[in-house]
Amino acid sequence: MDKMNTASTEHMSYAYLDKLRKSNPAWRLLTSPNAPFIAAFLFREFIAEDRRQIAQYELVSRLDSFIYDVDSGREETLFPRTAREYLDDWASDKHGWLRKFYPTGQDEPHFDITSQVQKAIDWLLSLKQQMFIGTESRLLTVSELLRQIVAGATSDPKQRLAELRRQKDEIEQEMKLVAEGKLTLLDDTQIRERFWQAMSTAREILSDFRAVEHNFRELDRELRERIATWEKGKGELLESIFNEQDGIAQSEQGKSFSAFWKFLMSSDLQEDFSVSLERILELRPIQEMGVSRDSRNIHHNWVEAGSHVQETVATLSQQLRHYVDENYIAEERRINQILREIEGKALNIRNDPPENWHFEIDSIKPEILLPLDRPLYSPRTKIELRDDMIDTGIEDFAADSLYSQVYVDKEKLQNQISYMLRIHDEVSIAQITAEYPPELGLSELVVYFTIADEKYSNAYQTNDFEEVFWSDNGETLRLAKIPKIIFTREGER
Repeated sequence: MDKMNTASTEHMSYAYLDKLRKSNPAWRLLTSPNAPFIAAFLFREFIAEDRRQIAQYELVSRLDSFIYDVDSGREETLFPRTAREYLDDWASDKHGWLRKFYPTGQDEPHFDITSQVQKAIDWLLSLKQQMFIGTESRLLTVSELLRQIVAGATSDPKQRLAELRRQKDEIEQEMKLVAEGKLTLLDDTQIRERFWQAMSTAREILSDFRAVEHNFRELDRELRERIATWEKGKGELLESIFNEQDGIAQSEQGKSFSAFWKFLMSSDLQEDFSVSLERILELRPIQEMGVSRDSRNIHHNWVEAGSHVQETVATLSQQLRHYVDENYIAEERRINQILREIEGKALNIRNDPPENWHFEIDSIKPEILLPLDRPLYSPRTKIELRDDMIDTGIEDFAADSLYSQVYVDKEKLQNQISYMLRIHDEVSIAQITAEYPPELGLSELVVYFTIADEKYSNAYQTNDFEEVFWSDNGETLRLAKIPKIIFTREGER
């Protein structure tokens, strides 16, 4: 406890708070003159909708509409800049309220709020007057947590056995009362209080995911910087990086996230969670609270948020793989050396870029211009437009090829796979097509192969085959014998 008090005292010192006020994006947002405008828009687009990334063209359009709604009815314009300028300014290092990035396989930039902005908006939400203060449910939660700590940390078998007997006596006593028809039910206030606390904790988990993802991105950024400036042997760098990754995996945050992700990937636990949530939402006191529909999908939002964290972790492995796969032959070594010198100099001036700068690239080959190689001048031919009347053509031609084009929605097939994996730990193409019969025949099977190759590792079972059936226009039954492909949750990249 003394260490906790010491850490809190250092955190709340004048020097630290003064430095935090100047460098922390959350504090800068709260002290910004446009804080109501920025926080309201970012909350509506990202937090209220539980969205992790929005394409630039979509976010610009939404911000334009938001600015128009705010300025409508006013004599003067409060926000004269364009939506694109505002977004670029919020994503700059000066503010750090938005993260601008390019998702894998896309050339359109996307935006997401940073974890610091999430904290600032959560604090603003906490200022709202709550319907009631749930003291009883929080007291029970604290008491239960302390009891779990005592039971889990006790190494004496006698004490552990005594605690288990006490719990057994309580359960048997409750079973006896239930058998006699004496049920102890929660009143409406207790039901609302516990549900309110459960949903608040569930949404705090979504907020924590952004902080976890930010920590892993910082690790990825540090890794790239170290690779760019490393001058010693490759083995020494890899050893230090692997030690740090093992440390992260074994840290309290890493272990907690690993256990939480294991829960999300368990179909039994998800099913139990969904059933319990549905039964709770049907209770009259909960329905009177006017709970939003998003509460039914809170665990699905956890999965989506967790997948973003997993993608960030995957970039670390990808960066290491690229570094290991570098071929240090003479020419490539010189190229890599030049690139790292450029990266190192860029990192040195990252926080203090020069105001006026330019660079030149020498020609990579000589340019030889001979006078006789130039073509003689030729005047342009003047195009004459005829004023004849254009009649409707009567020529017949075969237009079958215009109607034979087939388009397979790849995202739709991926959603079908993801939905099946929520129910089962692993599914094959035959199981998926049995649930979702192919509408476009063989073309859909080919797209399934593409998805397996791009997004799932070790999906192909080369020594096994399976048969897939479908019908053309409900008449002709088709059969395809294909290599067995198994989609699994753990194998998803």
